[in-house]
Amino acid sequence: MGPANLPPAHEGRQGEAAFDPDLQPPALVVPEPGRVLLAWRRAPFPVDWARAFGRSAPLHLEVGFGDGRYTVRRALAQPSQDHVGLEVSNVSVQRALARVRREAVANVRVAKAGAAFALRQLFAPRSLESITVNFPDPWPKERHERHRLLRRPFFALAASRLVAGGEIRLATDHSEYLAFARAEARADGRYGLPAAEPPDAVFETKYALKWRDLGKPLHYQVFRLDQPSDTHPSHLERPLHMPHAFLTGPAIDPTQLPADAKRVFPYGPAHVIVHEGWQALGAAEQVLFRVTVDEPELTQQVLVVALRRPSGEVIVRLERFGDPLITPAVRGAVHAAVEWLLEHTALQARERNY
Repeated sequence: MGPANLPPAHEGRQGEAAFDPDLQPPALVVPEPGRVLLAWRRAPFPVDWARAFGRSAPLHLEVGFGDGRYTVRRALAQPSQDHVGLEVSNVSVQRALARVRREAVANVRVAKAGAAFALRQLFAPRSLESITVNFPDPWPKERHERHRLLRRPFFALAASRLVAGGEIRLATDHSEYLAFARAEARADGRYGLPAAEPPDAVFETKYALKWRDLGKPLHYQVFRLDQPSDTHPSHLERPLHMPHAFLTGPAIDPTQLPADAKRVFPYGPAHVIVHEGWQALGAAEQVLFRVTVDEPELTQQVLVVALRRPSGEVIVRLERFGDPLITPAVRGAVHAAVEWLLEHTALQARERNY
C-alpha cells in the first residue's frame, strides 16, 4: 500500500484536535547554548547552530566520530570554528561526550543521528564548510553497495548543504571503497578531486592506528564542491497535532485478538511493521501497538494506542512517548493500527486525521 492509498485527512475534528492535549505533538525547543549533546528531535529544523554554540562561526560536520579523539583534537586546533559530530552508537556517543567534557572543549556539539537524515534535516542550505568521513563501513560485498554512505544521493544532498568550495573529506583503509566514492563523485559532476595531504590527526584515530598496525594502506581523498546545488531538499514540517483516527463500535474482545499480530505495510520506499497489538492493563479499554517505521534515512520505534473514550468512541493515535518524528510513514503507523483493528474487531472507522 503506497502513500497515495492513505485515506485523506478529514476536516471534521481538526478544530477540536487543536484543543485536545492528547493530540498535541511534543513542543519544539530551541537548542540550549553550551549543551554538548543536541536534543535534535525537539529542535526546529534546520537547527539554529548559532544559538547552539552561542556564536556564529564556520561550521563543520563529522560523520561517525568513534570515540571522539579526532573531533576533539581538531576542535582544539581550530577554536574559531564550530564542529558537529554524528554517531549512531550509544557507546561512542558516551565516550565522545566524556572526552569533550574532560578536555573542556567549547566548540563541539554531538548528535546521535544517522548521516543522511541529519544532513538533510539539521542543516540549512549552504551552511557547512566541510563534511569529514573517517573510516566508514566499506560494505565490501557488491550486493551491499547500496548501504555505503558516499553514494550519489549523499553527494547530491551534500551539494545543497555545503558552501561553494566546501569539501567532503574521506579517510579509508579500503581501496575499493575509495575507488567507488571517486566514481560516484565524478558521476555527480559537481565535485573536483584535488590532491590533498591528510591532517596528521586523521591517521591517529582508533581505527587508523588499528589498520596501520596491521600493515594496511591508508587513503585520503578530498571532494571539493565546485558547483553548489541550485535545488535544496526541504526540511521536515512539524504537524499541528498528532495523527489520529476515530472508530465506533462495540467493546474490543481481547480473546479475539490474534496471538501473532505482525503485519508489514509497504509505503513507497518505507515499511511500517506492526509487531504487536495487546490489551493494556488498567480499567480503560485500550490496545497498544508497537510499530517499527523503517524509512531510507530513518528508523523509528513508535507506540500507537487505541483508547475508548467516555463518549464511547475509540481514538487511535500516536503516543508522544520517545518524541517520534512525524514523517509520512509514521502517519502510516496510525493507519496500519486502524486497519489492524478493522480487520480483527467489529469497530468501524468514522474519521481519519493523518
